[in-house]
Amino acid sequence: MIKNIFQKILRQLLALLFPVECLGCGQENTYLCDDCLNSVKIHQTVEQFEHPLKYLDEIWTAADYKNKLIQTMIHNFKFRYIKELTKPLSNLLIKYYGNVIRYAISETRLAIIPVPLNKKRLLERGFNQAELIARFFGDYFNYPVITDAIERSRNTPHQVGLNQEQRKTNIQNAFKVLKPDFIKNKNIILIDDVVTTGSTLEEMAKALKESGANKIYGLTVAKD
Repeated sequence: MIKNIFQKILRQLLALLFPVECLGCGQENTYLCDDCLNSVKIHQTVEQFEHPLKYLDEIWTAADYKNKLIQTMIHNFKFRYIKELTKPLSNLLIKYYGNVIRYAISETRLAIIPVPLNKKRLLERGFNQAELIARFFGDYFNYPVITDAIERSRNTPHQVGLNQEQRKTNIQNAFKVLKPDFIKNKNIILIDDVVTTGSTLEEMAKALKESGANKIYGLTVAKD
């Protein structure tokens, strides 16, 4: 209760300091107008992921993180706690997946799992951005979304600023499968906002495959 009141006050203060306006063009009363959303370049093919994958069958990314509007959207989503950005970010993912991926894979026993946050970061932010996107995405395509089958079992420092080997070490054995029956023999799409080296998605895929999952894909809004 106290936490919810605090978050509400914080959001009201942020609204006073940062009025609701389009992050792209400044149009009032929306965080992203349709014109700016439609201006974001979406990949038209599966982009080759440059880092080797051992447990993931593939990583799919909708857009390039070098796009300044994408950067601004994700930063405001995660660090200014603007949940309203769930919809435009999810729509970018939906557009890419629907146009490029959906009809190239089997939807048999397909389930969506968002990358979980550690408990400390979840308390700080008040929500898991990957879960919000995953639920919007899953609802659109009528895919089941599983949020309680795997957890981040230890608090890991931010991956930002770490090289590939440091990222692998930082995230090693950070995930624990809680309900293997929920994922056994399933094909799974892991959802996150941004992927860099793929270390986090790989570590999740490792834990899930060791518990009986079939094919596992990573799907993110952007590739950094």
